[in-house]
Amino acid sequence: MKPAACLFTLLASLPFAIHNANGANNELPDLGDSASGYVSLQQEHTLGRLWLRQLRRQAPTIELPLANQFLENLIYRLIPHSEVKISDFEFIIVDQPELNAFAVPGGIIGINFGIMLHAQDEDELSSVLAHELAHLSQRHFARQIEQAEKQQPLAIATLLASILLIATNNADAGFAGLVGSQAASIQNRLAYSRDWEREADRIGMKALVGAGLDPYAMPSMFQGMANANRYYKRPPEFLLTHPVTETRVADAAGRAENYPRRPRLISFEFDILKNIAQMRYQLKEADQQAHFEHQLTLESKNSQRYAAAQISLALIAAENDQPEHGLKILDQIVAPYNDHIAFTSLKAELLAQKKDFKTALAVLSDALVFQPEDFQLQMTNARILMAATEYDKATQQLKHLSEQRLTNPLVWRKLAEAAGKDQQKILAHRANGEYLFATGSQGKALRQMELALKQAKQQQDFHQEAAITRRVRVMANSPTSFGN
Repeated sequence: MKPAACLFTLLASLPFAIHNANGANNELPDLGDSASGYVSLQQEHTLGRLWLRQLRRQAPTIELPLANQFLENLIYRLIPHSEVKISDFEFIIVDQPELNAFAVPGGIIGINFGIMLHAQDEDELSSVLAHELAHLSQRHFARQIEQAEKQQPLAIATLLASILLIATNNADAGFAGLVGSQAASIQNRLAYSRDWEREADRIGMKALVGAGLDPYAMPSMFQGMANANRYYKRPPEFLLTHPVTETRVADAAGRAENYPRRPRLISFEFDILKNIAQMRYQLKEADQQAHFEHQLTLESKNSQRYAAAQISLALIAAENDQPEHGLKILDQIVAPYNDHIAFTSLKAELLAQKKDFKTALAVLSDALVFQPEDFQLQMTNARILMAATEYDKATQQLKHLSEQRLTNPLVWRKLAEAAGKDQQKILAHRANGEYLFATGSQGKALRQMELALKQAKQQQDFHQEAAITRRVRVMANSPTSFGN
């Protein structure tokens, strides 16, 4: 069962890691950026976006605007305190229960949604993200290539293809490719990786503290990962690529002692998303309602977790096409939780299930006055406008969103659908082309762009014709494989 299907729409994602690890407590010097002579920042950006498109084509993804915003907020809180020198990021969530987080050259950062089952709070999750940001800031991918003694393009392609295999949950094959592609000995490669893991832990800790989060979240998250490993037939992807040893946990704890403890953060979004992850990966459909009803008996009626359990029960009602029951549950949620975007979006969805589109859109309109750029609210609004057959307004809403989120496949797919129903043929073909390009179907994307260009010429829309022509040139010149 996909319990968030009617409340949220699905996003895009994938995992990366080539780092092996051990731990040590010594501070490491800045190793510089000589790697730019091997892979430039622009090359990293190009390789990363190609990798992202290929992963979107192959890996299962989550399209949860609420989760996407949550991840963005966590990372943007860390970025000013990290050492990253880039500003163009992509945030990705993979629809897999395994514990994993990842950083890809070019500013791509994400998680497996299953990590929500393991993190106890936002500080713990942020500690992993801070570590991944450090890998990006120190350009460990480029330095991996540098240490491999000027690999030829084919060898770099082999390395990236191996990473792709790891990302699609075929870790054994991926590591086989990695070993075969390296010129340096395995022992030396692992030694460099240990240095980089220590470096990422050290710099990640500084970012975590700088963001006002609890430094002790890093060792507690590492310890939780190590404990979780005992229950897996094989280690989770994160532990295959970032082994967590007792030494490394101890090193993180030692670093944390240099800083004061901070109160841990658990937002309403965190509790809601953790419940959704449980519904998606742990609880059988028949057991979900009983689970959250039992949870209500364990929590105070005014508590955040009580309200999050109520949201979960209303979600279940929506999935079972029981809007009246779902609305009755929502009516019992107390302030301040009944003013949250998750509450507002779900209430609108349930009203729309009753075909009360006017009230649903009014609820969203009131919320958008205060949060006009909120991704969750805008997507819900567009979806209900579509259900109410107000295709012109839905197209306008989604077009605005596409300008905010230029590479989000969900937005382009929905815009293509809305524009097609609104008989805006140029926009429909162009949006479909952008969706196909973002999800790794370059040939089909160019065909859609050609159709958009043909429509623009027929309608003598010279502005659109010029814009589409420029975009076609970019798409056609984009690499289709790592060896290009």
